[in-house]
Amino acid sequence: MVSTSRAGCTYFRRFLCNRYNLGDSGSWLKYHPYHHIEDQEWTHSPHVLKVLIHYIPKKDRKIILSDFDKIWLWREDKIRQFLSHVTRLRTRVSHVYQEKDLPDIQANSLTATRHEFDIFQRRQKEFWNLYHEIGFVKNEPLVKFEDFVNNPVGTCQMLEDWFYMEFSSTFDAPDKALPHKITIDYHDKFMNYDEIQEWFDE
Repeated sequence: MVSTSRAGCTYFRRFLCNRYNLGDSGSWLKYHPYHHIEDQEWTHSPHVLKVLIHYIPKKDRKIILSDFDKIWLWREDKIRQFLSHVTRLRTRVSHVYQEKDLPDIQANSLTATRHEFDIFQRRQKEFWNLYHEIGFVKNEPLVKFEDFVNNPVGTCQMLEDWFYMEFSSTFDAPDKALPHKITIDYHDKFMNYDEIQEWFDE
């Protein structure tokens, strides 16, 4: 599953793994080179590999991403995706599985920098360039996260056309906990929210 940071990859990936008994790589690729992947036990059965594009050195991306079938995941609400990413950096909370772990964020306590925005936009551009060069030409599925949230079963049924064999696995994988949805009023939390909106409007 190829995506960018905070596009909903963890929730979507784990939902698929639970529904179809698939192995879950977690963030393995973030910490290990791809050429070691065959040493991992979870690769011996159908699984979902999490690929945020910045996990892979730029020079290796096309080669590695051509090595397996892919689901391309994107998020339409780019402002919320970006602010979710910055909030994770500030609070050091990536995912919440219990209400008590929700971050306590005071009003006007967060600020995003232009440098962070530029990196975010660059990765978005890199994602779409890779999709059009590698995914589109192979007719690989492109999923909008908001469509999955609105109709998760329908999205899964659509993907069954691409991954019938993998989704028919009899592998017995333990269910993975699904992260809670974190509802944050970013306009209230970010001191420079209006400025951030202007960046996106440029």
